[in-house]
Amino acid sequence: MKKTLTSLLLSLAATLCLAQAIGSWQVYPSYWIATQNLTVGTRVYALMNGNLLCYDTEDTSVRLYDCLNDLNDVHISLIAYSEEAKRLILVYEDGNIDLLDLDDNVWNLSGLKDSSLGDKTVSGIAIDGSTAYLTTGFGFLTVDMGEGVIRDTYNLSLSLTGILLEDGKTYVCTSSQVYVASNTDNWHIASSWQKTTEHKVSEVAYQASEYNPAGGLYWHSDGSQGLCGYQRLSDGTYQLASGPIQPNSPVRDLCYHMSYAGERLLIAGGINTNYAIYYPATAMYLDQDGTWTNFDEETPAQLYPDTHHYNTTDLVEDPLDPTHHYASPYRSGLYEYRDAQFVTLYNHQNSPLQPMNDYTGQSKQNYVSAVCLTYDTEGNLWMANQNTDTIVRLLTPEGKWLSLYYPDIAATPNCDQYLFTTSGVNFLVCRRMDNRGFFAFTTGGTLTTTSDDQHQLRSTLTNEDGTSYTPDQFYCLEEDLDGRVWCGTNLGLFVIDDPTQYFQSDFRFNQIKINRDDGSGLADYLLSGVAVSCIAIDAANRKWIGTSSNGLYLVSADGTEMLQHFQASDSPLLSDNIQCLALNPSDGMLMIGTDAGLCSYMSDAEPAREELSKDNVLAYPNPVTPGYSGVVTIDGLSANSEVKILTSTGQLVARVYSNGGRATWRPVATSGKPLASGVYNVVASDEAGKKAVVTRIVVIR
Repeated sequence: MKKTLTSLLLSLAATLCLAQAIGSWQVYPSYWIATQNLTVGTRVYALMNGNLLCYDTEDTSVRLYDCLNDLNDVHISLIAYSEEAKRLILVYEDGNIDLLDLDDNVWNLSGLKDSSLGDKTVSGIAIDGSTAYLTTGFGFLTVDMGEGVIRDTYNLSLSLTGILLEDGKTYVCTSSQVYVASNTDNWHIASSWQKTTEHKVSEVAYQASEYNPAGGLYWHSDGSQGLCGYQRLSDGTYQLASGPIQPNSPVRDLCYHMSYAGERLLIAGGINTNYAIYYPATAMYLDQDGTWTNFDEETPAQLYPDTHHYNTTDLVEDPLDPTHHYASPYRSGLYEYRDAQFVTLYNHQNSPLQPMNDYTGQSKQNYVSAVCLTYDTEGNLWMANQNTDTIVRLLTPEGKWLSLYYPDIAATPNCDQYLFTTSGVNFLVCRRMDNRGFFAFTTGGTLTTTSDDQHQLRSTLTNEDGTSYTPDQFYCLEEDLDGRVWCGTNLGLFVIDDPTQYFQSDFRFNQIKINRDDGSGLADYLLSGVAVSCIAIDAANRKWIGTSSNGLYLVSADGTEMLQHFQASDSPLLSDNIQCLALNPSDGMLMIGTDAGLCSYMSDAEPAREELSKDNVLAYPNPVTPGYSGVVTIDGLSANSEVKILTSTGQLVARVYSNGGRATWRPVATSGKPLASGVYNVVASDEAGKKAVVTRIVVIR
């Protein structure tokens, strides 16, 4: 038996697959913008976008830490090191704390995060021996880094920004005042702390030296230039000698909108809002080989210093030229790029794009929106010039501008998405405030006139039972493989069964009902009252549904069965606030954009092949080795293939069906025990049962 297995393993070696396992997760932290570093021997620990990196100056290796493999949270705000405890302290934005030793062992201290204290944001750290002193919005606390415990918490009702221990005294400061207490005083008593002028606020709040020596160089966190090592010259100046250390990664942990152009993932990292939230104009893409490209941010800022460059809401790729892109910074016009380098800015001065209707000031260049960037099948670039009389604008492949006026949506303040359906009905999501709703329109076969167009804005959604809803937020639309349009709002999920009927006066939305299965005969609407922020349709026509506070759902093709629900509390999902979703068109990996960054989940569905072919069918892991408890994946199938697992003597072990082009099989016997060692045949037939393909799987126990 061993000889047979060995020879078969050798023959199958060429077909072994290193694909990501079904049900596995990845995270994609940013290690680009350096903000703080400290040195420990030959090592330099650096904060990059709130993520931790370690650079060894001796062997030049780079160690990246993340919440999936090492740490217990995301977004580190401060780090410090205790020489006595031989540990780092990592403080997160939410007050969570990790201790990290030099062998990469981690201890989590969640007491501050879980407490009911006021402002738990840690503003400063001071180290004395093995004790860390952490200043917060309510006072300070002490952490014994050697024992790995929070010792004391001092609620002084002061928003502290720094702490200093010196000559038997402890100094704490707010933004304007320094207080002092003797180390023998009871720090819990407010009267122990007296105002003092012995130190300035800047002296007490000071955290770390500007340059930290390690490996014969002085290391500095140079912001967007990364972590840099400098040689100190005789005149006291510094000359770059090593770096910058900037691992391949996204420029920031910002994911507002994502889409695929072929197998390239495009990401825009802003937000489309009227609130005063200013994210840098972040645009980037991830290629199939794992390489990140971050778009030029310096040139537009230099060429247009009077224009605001923030909140990129969309990034699209020219379908005829993969080096040609457009991006839409909110209220700053339309940016054009070549090879990720800035080319030009289109606004009211050189295009039909107009400033907001209600803005009459001098800086009109900061009030021109060109959001909802989308290419149609003819290569026209669509955009929404929101908060103007004419919302719908196009740029043709020949460079001609077109404007389509629809009175229903004139002056709409917030638009988020175009959807061009296979039925010929187009949609625009008008998210909030005036004229909010789902706007449908047809072009009548022309883009030069709207007189023959059908158009309809629906702000009130009436379901099949006659129940009406008026959402405050209209988030998203996605068409499934059957031509149905799934709609996300802050009041839940709705379905347009036939988009061509949307213009009829008696049109009704459909709300999917799920039976309670309690004998009552009653049913509940699917995700009623849940804010559905984004939707993705996989190769099996199942719906991945992102929410603004309830995590991620997977439902069956018809929506009547809840298949999975992921939340940050019970899975590697980074946050329950899902902002965007995108499915990789080649392998079915689900990319998940959250307000805490980007992660992914390998689903059990991939795009189907048009027909079955033995050359395309691949089973992995193969062989199934001792101790493996996951599923075996069979890829390369046609839609809805039937897959039989047979013993070498033809006995049926299992029958499964593909989700799109992928089927999964758990190698266990009917009793639930691990399957015996042997060679198992995989027989796959297409939906019509006319063609069968055979491959083999080796199981070793």
